[in-house]
Amino acid sequence: MIEFIKGRLHGKQPHRVVVEYNGLGLEILVPFTTSSRLGAVGSEIELLCHLHWRQEDGPQLFGFSAEDERQLFRLLNQVNKVGPKLAINIMSATTPEAFATMILSEDVARLTALKGVGPKLASRLVVELKEGIAKLGIGATQPLEAESATSIPFEADVREALENLGYTGKEIAQSLKRVAKDLAADATIEETIEAVLRSFSS
Repeated sequence: MIEFIKGRLHGKQPHRVVVEYNGLGLEILVPFTTSSRLGAVGSEIELLCHLHWRQEDGPQLFGFSAEDERQLFRLLNQVNKVGPKLAINIMSATTPEAFATMILSEDVARLTALKGVGPKLASRLVVELKEGIAKLGIGATQPLEAESATSIPFEADVREALENLGYTGKEIAQSLKRVAKDLAADATIEETIEAVLRSFSS
């Protein structure tokens, strides 16, 4: 088992980073909440890891900036019909605390707003995760307040990144409209993408 990786950040995308470790370039899939916290390319980073092995694809490393993210990822992977990549997409659309609150408050409506989560899966997530989420000690039982984020910095780049993540043009346009009024004019591209992704759960 690989517990963590410490090395130089060689490349960074919303869901993927490459870490240089002892002359090797390791591809690690990450939720956007993790990649948005990492420093610039060339900086030294440390990621908590989870090694997933599929017979058809071989080994794949997943990385996280905090233990609650890794524990949430592992819980999601125990849910029927939730694989590691869908777990990463779900986690990228919200924070661990917000997701835990959705589960604990049985907020199926907000869960179905997350990418890849339909009504049946949302109900399954509540049933199968509520006990495990409660043990993690994150989130609250009260419903979430709606998030919103005026102008959209780096709009073209943001649209491209979201399209690469599988969102449709209509979904992206609606989300940009939701976050525009509250997003700071000097927001970085990472902050902008994070706000847009979170809006899918609002």
